[in-house]
Amino acid sequence: MIKKIFYIANILVLIGLIASCLACYIDPSVFWPLQFLGLAFPFIAGLAVIFLFISAGARMFIFWVNLAAIFLAWPFIHTVVSFHLGSEETQGIKIMSYNVRNFDLYNWSGNKDTRSAIMRLIRTESPDIICFQEYYTDENEFRDTEYLRDSLGYQHHYMRITFDKNHPKEIRSKTNHMQWGLAIFSRYEIVDKGLVQIGRSMANQCMYADLRVDGRLLRVYNTHLQSIHLGYDDYDTIEELSENQSTSWYKLKNILGKMKRATSARAHQARMLQDAIGQYKGPKILCGDFNDAPVSYTYHTISRGLKDAFVEKGAGFGSSFATKLGVYRIDFMLTDPGISILSCRTIHRRLSDHYPIVTTLSLPVQP
Repeated sequence: MIKKIFYIANILVLIGLIASCLACYIDPSVFWPLQFLGLAFPFIAGLAVIFLFISAGARMFIFWVNLAAIFLAWPFIHTVVSFHLGSEETQGIKIMSYNVRNFDLYNWSGNKDTRSAIMRLIRTESPDIICFQEYYTDENEFRDTEYLRDSLGYQHHYMRITFDKNHPKEIRSKTNHMQWGLAIFSRYEIVDKGLVQIGRSMANQCMYADLRVDGRLLRVYNTHLQSIHLGYDDYDTIEELSENQSTSWYKLKNILGKMKRATSARAHQARMLQDAIGQYKGPKILCGDFNDAPVSYTYHTISRGLKDAFVEKGAGFGSSFATKLGVYRIDFMLTDPGISILSCRTIHRRLSDHYPIVTTLSLPVQP
């Protein structure tokens, strides 16, 4: 009886493993529930590995089925966990991608030093190029553009504003100019810049800047794709589920509805982004917050024909979303095949709800 239960459980896990891999190929607008299995892929793959070892130890025939399934799923496993030891390269172009969550403008962390800590981190890392998502600057307390330019030495920058607001100060005759959006800061000269249209949403865009690096042009794309927009109540519901507590169907249905809309929107944005990036034939890098996991239609669509810095040189899970689970990588750095990835690492300091990615690379040798 125990052996029969084992076989049934093992087969169910293998079916889940195959179905989760299919999430990369099935458009969410056609069948969106597969994207949930894509999110669960790290845990399903972990169970498959456990069944592999148990079946090997018990010398069961299903061991070979487990081995074949893991072999077929290996390319997807490798996007989730990388087995490089990881080493920091000092030579090359150093680029950082960081969703800074408005530099903690609304004090979500409960620590007024968060913005200063982010700036200290940037000073310590001293990347040549920084791609910010959820960037914020103003003319009052958060003079981030001014600080990055004058104090940290990033003389070249381009900001794509998604929201612009003039807010009254204490002195009524003056206002505080507040700006939100995407931004690229560089020690290299920006010779051209623009916007890639990926949909109607002002909050979710893709910008690019052409940088002159040692006499050559390098195009840097910076994007922020559709978020699920979970509220505090939604996170409480997820916490209840993770602790095996009961919750109302209404709350769960609300979360599922948001996820359905977000996955469909990201799929559309991903196709537009991949088409636009594919048309540019020079050296290019794509940084951004995809708001999706590696085993997803979004990532699979955008990364087609590009190299993933984490897959090439990362170590461990490379989780970039600051959650207790610690396995979700939703921030990415992709390059064209001609660019050499020298190192890639994630800095696990919780100063935002995302961790920064830092990659060192070198451009292809000119013929």
